[in-house]
Amino acid sequence: MTLFQKVSGKERRPLSLPFKGTSTFRRDASVLAFALFFPTLLTWAYFIFGERFAPSFSKYLFVAGKTLQFAFPAFIATFVLQTRWLVRRPNRRGLAAGAIFGIVVGLAIFLIGGYLAKNPGAFAPLVEQARGELLGRLEPLGLATPSAFIVLTLFYSVAHSGLEEYYWRWFTFGLLAARLPYFAATLLANAAFALHHILLLGVYFGFDQPATWICSFGVFVGGLVWQEIYRRNDSIYGAWLSHGLIDAGIFAVGFLLLPTA
Repeated sequence: MTLFQKVSGKERRPLSLPFKGTSTFRRDASVLAFALFFPTLLTWAYFIFGERFAPSFSKYLFVAGKTLQFAFPAFIATFVLQTRWLVRRPNRRGLAAGAIFGIVVGLAIFLIGGYLAKNPGAFAPLVEQARGELLGRLEPLGLATPSAFIVLTLFYSVAHSGLEEYYWRWFTFGLLAARLPYFAATLLANAAFALHHILLLGVYFGFDQPATWICSFGVFVGGLVWQEIYRRNDSIYGAWLSHGLIDAGIFAVGFLLLPTA
């Protein structure tokens, strides 16, 4: 399969999809099932099930699960599919698109969320529930101080956002796009990307709250935009930059919910 990019009406080289021409359906189905659903299973395990045990259990489960999740694409691509890795350099057009989207959305999240954190009004029960969940998870791990939370923010905004783009946009979408039409591959990959966020948001806001589903839909739309930035530029760097900026906006709101903020 070839997905062509077009810039100024001119056809450019095809998007780098390293997973075409792989072998048996059974193996491919197993790899796809893991790629699509393991992050949601992992989120349930460390974020919901793990809360029954000591905080250290969730922490070690998180580290082990994330290591497996992000090592899986590299292992499959190198040793199972035996594909040649194609890492395109960042380009100005992709970085600019990612920066614009990331700054606009990240700033909007910070301004709206920050205002509600300090002036909750009718949203006070929702804000207090989110604050209680946040502190209840951070304090046992020693992450509720401003300095520790800043380190956590840097981890998610810089490292984790890049790993998620490599996992969802390059690997998961790449597997699907080699087998399905672009539109179907994009919808399926980003629906799976949004799925584990429903669990996170449901815990913080409540599964019966509209905020959970509105924000989850926002995650889905964000994934679609990052997918398009990746497709148009044949590089994950613009999507990575955008993802990191939006994560920074989210964590900035979380910072305002800390007791000393």
